[in-house]
Parts: sequence; structure tokens; C-alpha cells
Amino acid sequence: MGFLKDGRVSLWFGVCLILAVLVADPAQAAKAVTKAPTGKKRDLVVLDYERWLDTLKGTVKNFSKAPARDITVVVKFLDKKKKVLGTQRVSAGDLRSGDQSSWSLAIQERNRPATSYQFEVHAIWQ
Repeated sequence: MGFLKDGRVSLWFGVCLILAVLVADPAQAAKAVTKAPTGKKRDLVVLDYERWLDTLKGTVKNFSKAPARDITVVVKFLDKKKKVLGTQRVSAGDLRSGDQSSWSLAIQERNRPATSYQFEVHAIWQ
């Protein structure tokens, strides 16, 4: 009987510990990018993104009529005061007109305090 009680206490403690970690550093829900793209960069757009602990994931779409090669998403990491903490890049491959692709980026230690992000998308046009 004592063993069963100890097992329940350990399970309860484990569940509480997991909940505490999730509350301390929750995942950010998927967000649509609200800033409208301008100029030629409007052809390749980051549609949405989400953060989970030390990973930033998103989707980029090719709205142009031409295929794009070697797409790179450049992410600027911003703190609460909108100061740039750092910049990272991730490759999203090639996209035909109308196609979209997911990307995932491991956030470097110095960029983890970021509260917001700015995106630029670059490619070679065919």
C-alpha cells in the first residue's frame, strides 16, 4: 500500500513539474504576419509563424508568376523595446508559382529572449 501511495505522489509531482515548465515558457500560437509586404518582396511572403521553446517555424509562399530558387528567409529577432538581438537565416528550397513551403529554425541562445520578429525573403528568380 505504501508503494502505491509513493507511486501516485511521484506521478503527481511529475505532472506538476511538466505543467510548471509549460507555464513558465509557453509556446507562442501560430501568428499571421500582419505587416503587408511591399515592392518586389511581396512575391515571396511569410504567411505565418510560431515559436516553440527554442524553435521558430513558419510558412513561406510564392505569389509571383515565376518560379523562385534557393529561397532564404532572414529573421530579425527583436526584444520588447524592438531592439535587434540578432539575425538568422534558413533555407526554404525552391517554389513554383503558387506553392508554399514550411521552414524551421533553431533559435540561437542570444536570440531566445526575442518577443517579436521581422522577416525578409530572398530568392533567385528563374
